[in-house]
Amino acid sequence: MTKTPAALTEEEIDALEPSFLGPTWLREPDGSWTLPEHTIGWQVAGWAAEYLRADDGGPWRFTREQLRWVLWWYAVDETGRFVYRKGVLQRLKGWGKDPLLAVVALVEFVGPSRFSHWDEVGRPVGMPHPQAWVQIAAVSRDQTRNTMTLMPSLMSDKLIETYGIKAGAELIRAHGGRQRLEAVTSSYRALEGARSLVHVHRSQ
Repeated sequence: MTKTPAALTEEEIDALEPSFLGPTWLREPDGSWTLPEHTIGWQVAGWAAEYLRADDGGPWRFTREQLRWVLWWYAVDETGRFVYRKGVLQRLKGWGKDPLLAVVALVEFVGPSRFSHWDEVGRPVGMPHPQAWVQIAAVSRDQTRNTMTLMPSLMSDKLIETYGIKAGAELIRAHGGRQRLEAVTSSYRALEGARSLVHVHRSQ
């Protein structure tokens, strides 16, 4: 008879093998983290530190787990194509999904989110999409507000000045409106025919 989780002892729970979806928690035989061979994620992390602010007013820094996720999310193959084009980030409440979501949305908005070329030592170099249209989608305005209200505190003066950003409550524009980041309150499935490049969907 199989025990339910509630019936397991603490020792039995500790002995259980964890299950992971995705590469974020994979390790090499020597115990080090498995990281993608090619990724523009390192450039994304540097860009975020230069242009985005943390809660304390200092530069934005990803946690180690967040950084590994970013590195894999922006992994590219030998031709410069993204390894992953769809993904789900599922963590416990309070983990920090909204701040990470807001940072990724800003990266997609004006940051080095697309492959440009290989540098002289064979590393991928990213560039902004010149006509980025990023949508944060939810079924209610309150759900999108969780993420959108983080944007002003994340955007540094350098970011605003460099990219000519004009920010509103539900629509942020850059470079005279050529790049857009907006909150939408329709079903994200109904938006699939739109031109937008990125849908950031909140299911709850």
